[in-house]
Amino acid sequence: MAFITTFNDIETAQFAQLASSVIIIFDHGITLDEEVELIWKSSWSMGKALFIICLANVFRALSHSVNNYAYFSSTSHTDSVSFHFFHWQAWTSLIACMIAEVILQMRIYALFSLDKRVLALMVTMFVISSATSAAIMGTVLSRVTVPSQLETSTCTPVNVSVHFFTFWIPIIIFESFLCALALFRGFQIFRRSASVSLYRSGKHLMPVLIRDSVLYFLVLFAAYFTCLLIWACARGSLLQVPIAFSLAMSCCLGNRLVLNARDVKRDAASAASAAGEPPLVVKHVDQMRPSV
Repeated sequence: MAFITTFNDIETAQFAQLASSVIIIFDHGITLDEEVELIWKSSWSMGKALFIICLANVFRALSHSVNNYAYFSSTSHTDSVSFHFFHWQAWTSLIACMIAEVILQMRIYALFSLDKRVLALMVTMFVISSATSAAIMGTVLSRVTVPSQLETSTCTPVNVSVHFFTFWIPIIIFESFLCALALFRGFQIFRRSASVSLYRSGKHLMPVLIRDSVLYFLVLFAAYFTCLLIWACARGSLLQVPIAFSLAMSCCLGNRLVLNARDVKRDAASAASAAGEPPLVVKHVDQMRPSV
């Protein structure tokens, strides 16, 4: 009975990996025309570099799914291969979370008009959060064994600490901190604005940056909190299931953040050009120096 349960859990993890890959490929496909027009035809800028980081995360997530499928489709792996494969999955998941946080930090940095104090605060919190999660990960993995079952080409980690779910707590706290910064900046801009029409129109860059940053946080918070709950309550064989979707959401939203900002900037420049005026992207707020 335990064997059937484990086999079903492994199959569930494979389907989750497949579903997340489909989400990433579909989203990339429907935004490919915008990507070519807004990113690859434009000059180099911080926004273009940010998109390339997002794109690298996309390929990393897809390779994660492909390698996972290839591993479970093979019957030649040993205990050593299973052990290293599980470690590879764990550490690359942390790297994916860190990439998502770097993307959001760059957005917040732009929102605060390249304020070095905000950057120093975010980087300090980021280092503390990442180091804490890495320490928890390393401590747990040092005690985990992953025996393979050759007849079923499956592996299930054993001796996993019941406190492994705490890995997600520093990440969620840091994401909440970044969201609070975005909301605080939005409140500042709202108070300085002569009219709330700035927010109703949705045609200016600052409100779009704030809106997307908060949406980015809400989706990733839900994904990470789901990971925390499953890691805290579910069987060890289900640990990989929620990670696939958290990676997919991080990739898709990261790309959309850059594309939305670029689209608003292009529309504002076109409208200003048609009116014979200098291109103004942000009104009633501090001008943003980085080109997004």
